[in-house]
Amino acid sequence: MSNIWYFMQVLTGDIIDSTLLSHQEKERVESVFEELASASNGRYDFFIRGDSFQVLIENKALHEALIIKSKLKYGFDLSARISIGIGPVTHLDEKLSNSDGPAFWLSGQGLDEMKNNKTLISIHTENKKINAEWAVHSATLDFLEMQITQNQAEVIYWLLKDKTQQEIASQIGITQSSVNRRIKSSGWSLIEKIVQHYTHIEE
Repeated sequence: MSNIWYFMQVLTGDIIDSTLLSHQEKERVESVFEELASASNGRYDFFIRGDSFQVLIENKALHEALIIKSKLKYGFDLSARISIGIGPVTHLDEKLSNSDGPAFWLSGQGLDEMKNNKTLISIHTENKKINAEWAVHSATLDFLEMQITQNQAEVIYWLLKDKTQQEIASQIGITQSSVNRRIKSSGWSLIEKIVQHYTHIEE
């Protein structure tokens, strides 16, 4: 437990329609989050109900959010709401849910708004101008997420993990041309531009 003042990024999310999952499916989802946590630069925390989570990360929060979303989509055909809060962390506890600071407030408040607005991703800072810009980018990502198939999500996941088209083809057992078709039809070129543009928030 510590009192600090870091500029960090916090993802707060919940899995949509998680109540429809069986006990075994929930256990599988939890194991996927453990896998994501072990491969991440961020710190993951799971909540008791098994349908909510938080991630504390220094940078690339949008990239992390899209990895989570694509993994849930292709593995389980599930969607997750994820709110990203960017700002100071004034208190860091062993459990992220007991931590404090603007990054946590912005992320949590953003998720509450998303439940009312039925949106899938949102980004919040203490700068209203930045928030207005990213509301547009988030709406674009929402639209693309609602269109993609599980097969497309699988390819997006591996692209986010920096795999080449040929490596993805070998990984999932399809041809490179099939991977290319999935990339083009998923809107990846636009997703990639938005992810790259996100780095400007971190400057």
